[in-house]
Order: sequence, then structure tokens, then C-alpha cells
Amino acid sequence: MQLVSFERAVPPPRPSASIGAAGLGFEALEGVTQGARRLGALLAAGTRAGSIVDLNRALAVKLAAQDAGAPEAEANSLLPADALAFSRRLPDAERAARDVIRWVESAVERYDGPDLIAAGVVTPRRHVRLAAPVPRPGKIVGISCNYAPAGERDAPEEPLFFLEAPSALGGPEDELRLPASDEPASFEGGLAVVIGRTARSVSRDDAHGCVAGYCVALDFRFGDAADPLARSRDGSTLVGPALVTRDEIGDPQQLGLRVLLSRRPLQTARTATMLFPIAELIARVSARVTLEPGDLVLTGGLPSPPARLARPLRDGDVVEVEIERIGKLAIYVRAAASGT
Repeated sequence: MQLVSFERAVPPPRPSASIGAAGLGFEALEGVTQGARRLGALLAAGTRAGSIVDLNRALAVKLAAQDAGAPEAEANSLLPADALAFSRRLPDAERAARDVIRWVESAVERYDGPDLIAAGVVTPRRHVRLAAPVPRPGKIVGISCNYAPAGERDAPEEPLFFLEAPSALGGPEDELRLPASDEPASFEGGLAVVIGRTARSVSRDDAHGCVAGYCVALDFRFGDAADPLARSRDGSTLVGPALVTRDEIGDPQQLGLRVLLSRRPLQTARTATMLFPIAELIARVSARVTLEPGDLVLTGGLPSPPARLARPLRDGDVVEVEIERIGKLAIYVRAAASGT
């Protein structure tokens, strides 16, 4: 699955007294609120491919069609609309999400099926705004320099971890605002791991079982690297576009990555060349702090680009990070607002 957090950018249609040719009548359900952040999934195939499915709403509509007594209450208990609550109810919530996606994929293609757009279940991509797939993790753990610079093959004995404030997190449609000061800015693109099960002193062999899925991450740093707040500026860590569940990726150490600055390729690598692979990172972090569902582990960015490609960020730049089978994150850079 490709899970997203989204907000409807336009008002949803008003449900009619009887939605769809089947005459199932979902008008008793509460309306869908514009601007509310919801958990969704991308439809992968069919005539509505690329549209967003509101998973909680879909389950409520499905239950209403089955004459369930309290469809919304039951949907909330099985498949929460909030991404963080969803991550805390794995694996049951994931099974419920897969089941409801199959129902939507079937219903949306039937000529006599319910009108899932009018029911607030399916929304065209252009009508939503994507947020970070896990909007408010309990903690963000990163690692510095997990890819060796060219010509350097020896890995350090210990990874260098750091913590970021959860308020640093931004989503795939946010912009990066440059500071008004002359603070130096640098960035790293890499793979983010979303924790799906509590991990406390787990072994390397058990580490992957604690993973819910993966995202693309773009991590900006402002100022001196020695400053503990250099990576915690609001909106300086962008993740997205979706949380791709672990089962769809297979081996996360076999993914290609590349970083571009305003369409100019800067860096390429494969996750196989990480100095500390994902299982080892999770094992080492969980030996020091407990990782909880919804936490993010940033597995490190690519090494600095060659000097001939390096230049300061400026207004109008677009920084892109692409990871094979995960997706692309494209972030626009804007100058500081006047007076800041």
C-alpha cells in the first residue's frame, strides 16, 4: 500500500438522499470536512488510478452498505482516520486497510456501484493537499554520513546519531523557506524508515519486523553542524510523498537513490552502500531509546556533491530526491519572507 495523509483542498460534494445506482443511502453518515487531515491510500489501478481513498470513510460506507448498526463508530475502532493512531494499531489496522481498498477498487469500477466520490470516499488527486505521511512522530532519529565519500571505504566503528524536534517535520507539498540571515544551508536526501511496532533492544534479525514502511526524506541543516538545533528548524525535514508499506519494497538495501538541484543531478547511490544498514541502525538505536509506532529513523543522506556542483541554495530552486520503488520528493525553495 501507499499510505498518505491528506487534506481536501476543495469542499466535498454534498451527498444525495441515495448515493449511487444501488440506492444504498449513506446520507445518515456525517459529512466530510474540508481541511481536516485524514489517512488515505493511493488507488494504484483502474479508471480512478492516482485518486485518494479516505480509508476510514471507505470503511464506514462499506459498513453502512452492510446495514451495520453504528458504521462510523465501528470504522473508527478498526481503521482510525489519524495516521499516528493507525500506526499504533498495526497490524490489525493494516489488514483492515487492505480489505477496504480491495472493496473500493471493486466498487468504483461497477456501473451499479455506489457513487464513492459523492460519498466522500474517493477524491481526485488534484483536489487534495498531501501532508507528511506520519504528521507528528514522537521522535525523529537521524544518522550523519551513512554513505562513504568517494574513495573512502572504511566504515567508522559507531554511527553518529542525532535527534530532531518533531516540529521540524514537513510534507511533500510544503516549501522550504530560507532564513533571512546568512546562515549556511546544506541538505541531504535519503531513505526514511517509519516504525510500526515498539522496538526496545531488538536484534538485527528482528529489526525489519518493527518497520511499517518507508518514505523519501529531504533533511536541511541551517548554521553550524555543531549546533544541536541546526536540523530542528520548523519545516526543515520533509518526508513523503507516501508511506510505502514494507511488503511492497522487499529488501530495502537494494534501492537506487538520486538527488537533483533544479533538475541538475548532484548525487546517486544505492542503499546497498550504506555504512550501517537499516537493521543495524534500528538495533543500535533501540538499544539506547525505545522506538515507538510512528517514529522516524532517517538512514542518512548521500555524501556531499563534488565542489564543481555545490552552490548555495537560492530562491526558486527545486531540490528533488528520488528513491526506486518509493517515489519522488520535490521541494521548492523560497527566500525569507520580508521582515523575518
